[in-house]
Parts: sequence; structure tokens; C-alpha cells
Amino acid sequence: MKLLFNTSELVTVSAQGKGFKIKEEMQELNIIAKGAMLFDDKIEFVGTEKECREYASENNINITNEINANKKSVVPGFVDAHTHIVFGGDRTNEFAMRLRGATYKEIAEMGGGIQTTVRGTREATLEQLYQNGLKLANSAIKHGTTTLEIKSGYSLNFEGEMKQLEAIKFLQDDLDIDISATFLGAHDFPLELKDNRQKYIDIINNEMLPYVKENRLAQFCDAFIDEGYYTVDEGRQILEHAQNMGFDLKVHCDELADVSAAKLAAELGAISADHLLFISDESIDMMQKSGTAAGLLPGTAYFIRLPYAPARKLIEKGVIVSIATDCNPGSCFTENMQNIMSLSTINMHMTAEETLVAATLNGAYALKRQDKKGSLEVGKDADFLILDTSSYVNLFYNFGVNHVESVYSKGKKLV
Repeated sequence: MKLLFNTSELVTVSAQGKGFKIKEEMQELNIIAKGAMLFDDKIEFVGTEKECREYASENNINITNEINANKKSVVPGFVDAHTHIVFGGDRTNEFAMRLRGATYKEIAEMGGGIQTTVRGTREATLEQLYQNGLKLANSAIKHGTTTLEIKSGYSLNFEGEMKQLEAIKFLQDDLDIDISATFLGAHDFPLELKDNRQKYIDIINNEMLPYVKENRLAQFCDAFIDEGYYTVDEGRQILEHAQNMGFDLKVHCDELADVSAAKLAAELGAISADHLLFISDESIDMMQKSGTAAGLLPGTAYFIRLPYAPARKLIEKGVIVSIATDCNPGSCFTENMQNIMSLSTINMHMTAEETLVAATLNGAYALKRQDKKGSLEVGKDADFLILDTSSYVNLFYNFGVNHVESVYSKGKKLV
């Protein structure tokens, strides 16, 4: 058994067994001053150093490794519940076009955007996709991510989508963090079927989803329901079919306009509805009632110069709010959760405490992992970070630098 001791603060984010925090609960981080923790792959005991040593003695636990935190802050590992890090190609030129005034929508209408990455991903080998994802995942780990979601969605044909999911599976096998896979065949329509959208929907429902399910390639099914992409009716066809097959649902919603996508996500009981830049009050109320998490992605609003999601309204209404990077080559190319946390406090007006909860416990809820991830509680996986500072507030105060000194996942030191 290992003992972590001599912390300045052990920020547990404990919810006393509850899998999320809402409203004022998000202000309470349940910090143990000079806290300590006994753990192997899971957490055995949390308290002061004296309490930990007494517990070990009373229960005949042999402490084989003592980890001195040197009076530094310890927080749960970050949960990044929305990424697209397995892809091929490059969109640097399109980013330069946006800096010169072109909008994301205009670039897409010219055949760019998602379709640019589709061409690059279809041409990439499985090994190339794996290596691209590995590089970004390792960088994410260095910045504190210990639980990671990765989507397909950049091939829009059977062979390519399965190739992406296979690359994700290799990452799951090779990395010592928890990675969840999401099938996003409904990210856009392939150009070869742009005039026969129903045919592609049928391919997703009758060919792709059955193969993904049979081969256990993804836990979640997602769809991009928004202006210029899937309509609510088209998204419903796919999501209901996936749900009937046993997939959990995550949905891209109302990023570019309010099309009532979040309302559909809530109606279907989706785990999360993500983006929400233009969400309506009616959709917010429905999400609160359904328990669907709001997956806020402030890096995307920043990167493509759109209004931010209404984080304050969502929190005040009692919606479960999480944050994630949305790391992708076109609309938000960062794998660093600390960047996203900074944007959340400054530009979405969240407090430091709300943001840390959204990046840990509520992020775990958005991946159905709240029973083992997101907080430092007995029985959960020993996923935690030792920061290079005595206070978690420095994550936000001293921005633009990496505050992570050490990363532990299931009790194993990775960084």
C-alpha cells in the first residue's frame, strides 16, 4: 500500500457518494488541509497523515511506498469527456483563413472544415491514426488528464470509421489511463452521398452501428445536430436506433444555432449534450429534469470566435455542468485541460471551484464513470495530480503554464 502525505491541501471534490454536483454544491471542494491518502490502484483511506497511519496500523496494512508531496496541492485527475484526437491531415491553412476573416461556416461551404479532415483521415493508415492520437493523448496526460473520451467521425464511410475506432482501441490497450470510445459516424454527410442523406443514415443504422456493437468498439453514439449538419429528425433516427441497440448517447447540440438539439438529447435521456452555445431556456429546463449533463467546450467558442455557452444560467438552473477540450484539428486544437479551465473562469464566468468540479467529478458523470473517477474518495480509482503549487487556485491565477508536477492513474505514476 502507498501513502501520500505532507500535502498543503488534499482537494477531494467529494460529493459523499453522489455522482455529481449542481448549483451551490459546486462551490464545495471538501478540502483536507495537510491531507493524506492510502492507495494502491484504488483509494483505501483519506484523511490526515496521522489518521492514515493509524488506519494502516489497525488494519494490518503494510505501507511499502511513501510519497512526500512536499506541501503541494493534490487534486483529482482531469476528465476530458469530449475529444476528436484520432484524425489524419492538417487544417493549418484553414486556421489562417479564419484569422483573415473567413468564418467556420464559410470554410465548410467551400468544401473545407470537417470534409478536409475526412479526406486526410481516409488516406491515413491505421498506424498513422494511432500515432497522431498517441502524441496528443500523451500530451494531455502530461497536462493532467487521466480519463479521456475519443470520437470517430472523420471518415464518414464504413471502412474509415472502423479504422478510427480500431486506432482508439489500440490507445485504450496501450495507455495507462481510462479511455472511452464514441462512434460519431453522424458528424457530417459524406460528399458522395450529400444528395442522398437518407442512404447514409441507413448505412449508419444498418451497417456501422451493428458492427461497432458486435465488436465492442464504442460505448457511446453521438450525432452532430445543428444548422448545416443533421436535422433533429435525422439525428433522432440514428440516436433512437443506437439507444435501442444498447449504446449510451452523447450529442453535439446547438453549437451554431438553436435547432432544439439539446431538447432532443434531454428527451432521449442522453448522458450529455455538448457545445450549447445557442441553447434555449426550454432546452435548459428539459436538461435539468432529465439529468443530461451540459458538456461545455469554451475552447471551441474561443477558437472560432463565437459566443460562449451560458454557463452561469446552466449552473443556476441546476443543470449538471462539465467542461472538456473538444480537441480537434478544425475548431479547437488544444489537448490541455488547464487551458479550458482558464477560459471557463474568465470567459464563462465560472468560479475556480465550479470549474474544478466541472473538470473532474461532473466530467466523470458525463462519461458514466462517476462511480470510479472524478473525486478522491474511498473505493474510487487512485487518479490524482500533484501540482507545483500550494493552492489549486494557482491553476487559474498563473495561467498559460503547466502546473502538473506528477500524474497518477490507478495508483501508477505516469508523469
